[in-house]
Amino acid sequence: MKQGRSPQLNWWGVRVGVCLWLVLAGAVHGQEREVVEASRGFAMGGDYGEAIAVCEEAIGGDSDDDYADKPLISTQLAEVKRVIGESAGAVDILEAVVEGNLEPPVRSLVQYGALLQFVGRKEEAGLYLQAARRRYDDGLAYSSSDVTMVALASQLLGDFHDANALFDEALRIDPDNLEAHTLWADLFQEKYNPADAERGYRDALEIDSRYVPALVGLAEVLGEIAAARRALSVNPRSAAALQVYGQLLLRDSRPQAARLQLERALEQNPEALEALAILAAEARLQGRDEEYEAHLQRAAAVSPGYIPAHPGLLSDVAEILGRNYRFDEAVEAARAALQADPEYWRAYAILGGNLLRLGREEEGRRYLETGFDRDPFNVLSSNLLTVFDTLDGYRRLESGPFQVVMSERDAAILWPYMEPLLQEAWDTLSRKYGFEPEAPVLIEMFERSDDFAVRSIGLPDIGPLVGICFGKVITLISPDTLSANWQEIVWHEFAHVITLQMTANRIPRWLSEGVSMWEEKQARPYWGRQQGLDLVRALQQERLLPVAGLNAAFSDAKNSADLGFAYFQSYLVVDYIAEEFGFDSLRDLILEYAPANADKTDEARFETVFAMDLSAFDAGFRGWASRRGAEIDVYVHNEDLPDEGDGHGHGIRQNPSAILAELYNNAALIRHMRARVEAEPRDFQAHLQLGIVLFKESRYEEAAAHLQTAYRLLPGYTGYPSPPLVLSQIYEAEGEREAQLEQLRLLLENQQHDFDSALMLAFAALEAEDYDEADYYIDRALQVDPYRSQVHRLRATLAEAVGDHGAAVTEYEVLLQLDTTDPVDARTDLAEAYLQAGRPAEAKQQILHALETAPSYRRAQRLLLQALAANED
Repeated sequence: MKQGRSPQLNWWGVRVGVCLWLVLAGAVHGQEREVVEASRGFAMGGDYGEAIAVCEEAIGGDSDDDYADKPLISTQLAEVKRVIGESAGAVDILEAVVEGNLEPPVRSLVQYGALLQFVGRKEEAGLYLQAARRRYDDGLAYSSSDVTMVALASQLLGDFHDANALFDEALRIDPDNLEAHTLWADLFQEKYNPADAERGYRDALEIDSRYVPALVGLAEVLGEIAAARRALSVNPRSAAALQVYGQLLLRDSRPQAARLQLERALEQNPEALEALAILAAEARLQGRDEEYEAHLQRAAAVSPGYIPAHPGLLSDVAEILGRNYRFDEAVEAARAALQADPEYWRAYAILGGNLLRLGREEEGRRYLETGFDRDPFNVLSSNLLTVFDTLDGYRRLESGPFQVVMSERDAAILWPYMEPLLQEAWDTLSRKYGFEPEAPVLIEMFERSDDFAVRSIGLPDIGPLVGICFGKVITLISPDTLSANWQEIVWHEFAHVITLQMTANRIPRWLSEGVSMWEEKQARPYWGRQQGLDLVRALQQERLLPVAGLNAAFSDAKNSADLGFAYFQSYLVVDYIAEEFGFDSLRDLILEYAPANADKTDEARFETVFAMDLSAFDAGFRGWASRRGAEIDVYVHNEDLPDEGDGHGHGIRQNPSAILAELYNNAALIRHMRARVEAEPRDFQAHLQLGIVLFKESRYEEAAAHLQTAYRLLPGYTGYPSPPLVLSQIYEAEGEREAQLEQLRLLLENQQHDFDSALMLAFAALEAEDYDEADYYIDRALQVDPYRSQVHRLRATLAEAVGDHGAAVTEYEVLLQLDTTDPVDARTDLAEAYLQAGRPAEAKQQILHALETAPSYRRAQRLLLQALAANED
């Protein structure tokens, strides 16, 4: 086979002749296309042998001239050979086609260029890809299929803007071009644009519901195992479908089944780099480093032009490692990708994103900017760089081992309360676990949820999450845009810092989440998610999962309720361990996931810590959960829905059944609920509903009876509305203030999100001069909403009452930020607090600001004289 040479030598002054040749060759090409279509049909169903045989029979020989004489069929033959991992043979065939024709088909040029690029012959590849683009520029590539190939050539050359426009043009010429739809969708997927990718795959499947490349792409973009199975039902030998199936099984925590499918993919195509990447990443995740290197060597043999392996494979490895929180190793793999090909722009985005998750922001930003300059279509890079514009306008604060970035507003209002909470979390949890995390821990808090999502995952849609920990970095949504207990969220995420760093990010998600939720409850008795009804319902429905399936419960969650239950059961398992085996066993289990134990199976880890296998542990847990469910001793009716919460479980959990009182006729609802109570006196929801609807009808005595029964049945109920809340409203309507306050106290023993109740109890405590109780309930209100001026005024009043001038100054400084309706009074209040705290210079400054606006304000004038006198002293 001849060495490749520049295709430019074949194009010289033959334009008129070529046009005549195209007319004469039309009939011949028509016959070729029939063979090509037959071969494609066989290949689509996985009959690659027949797909090859059809082409070889039509070509009639295997010399260069034979291949050149039938360029379209030869190109199809080469494409099938590439699909089954025979790239060397495919290269030879396509070389014969492009060197043996004055004007080779556009498809031949592009497929040859793509193959040369695949094996690492980038410079040669560029010549043929550019030749295809020139054919388009000269008006000689005008069919939809040819324009699609020119679009692919542009994509492979890194000209993504032209590729995008050309795919669009190809589909305007022929809206039914399946290949154009799918390749365009592939481009969107490569650029982290899942919405447009999904749309493209679905458009293709509207035309042909069995088109395997679109089925494979849809399975990948949706992350759905069922979609991968649909592709395999059409072509059981599709290496692309098998590798996506394997990848999804791996995400589903089914490693053995995943490896089986990936090895099947490599049997069909030994050069399936994506399958090699997944296997290599899985080996690295499990600490099988020799196997990891073996996969890289196998890839290096496929594409010897790249050292040490194909940049796409290394980038895929980096992406999988990063998705599994192994950021250091992801950075290593991404750097190797850039060593293999410094112009592989996708690797810049992956490297930059993983550096950000390690807290190395400036370095990460540089790689993102470099990649974005050459590939502005990469949505991940674009989004992350946009977030830096937001961060550049934020304040940077430091406190001990923490670096915190937040908006000016949050820094002024939230930071005085967040700083001591962070230090408490560090001291409490590092001492408890006997582990001091690597500092600094970077915390970034965003005012906009889209900014939070992009900083966390690179895309604006993150679902219900309100905080994420990467081990050394925590990202949060500002409480100013959140209806949840921000302090609980901060504590939860810092607990992740402990468990992730203890294990070098190897701890399974279920255990890390379970520990963080368990530590919420350990920190404050009213924190955490007490879901007694959910436990009883899960026991009734036999829904509790074995420990081996808990990670999959997170990845497979179809809705927020499924995800919420995955969190809840993870918490229950951790609670079971702490209660039955002791905290030391919980800590020992966490350490079993440290790098020193990387080669252990979960079975072995549980044997080491609990001296029992997983099945015995699961049986013990189910027995413990059943006993706890029996202790709850309530009846859960099958018509009642689980409570629904916002703030990813940290917010108020709304009782959906309570809406019945708004939707239905009261009399009918009362009859129905009375029948339920008569049938089952332990029916908590029926008693609660009766209490609510009877209260709305002002039948207070009957309502109170049912609400008190509901409270006795489930005193720890945290949903909204709860029995104590409605009882408090009854006593308020009856003018029974003490009884109302007592119900509010009961409410706040379990309900952590009721700002108004906390504030009311704080007012009452201040009136009674019970300053400790006032301080407690003010703090409870601050945890829910630190942006409402009432709570800060109340805290300032408390500080003045107990002579805590420093706290009074803090509150009036915050009020100056919040009170925009009367800034003169706000500044004067702050000035008076400064004077009380012995800070006359700052008092003078605030008074002068106030007098600029209201020069005749007597109170300010009087305070100015006091400040001047204090300064002279």
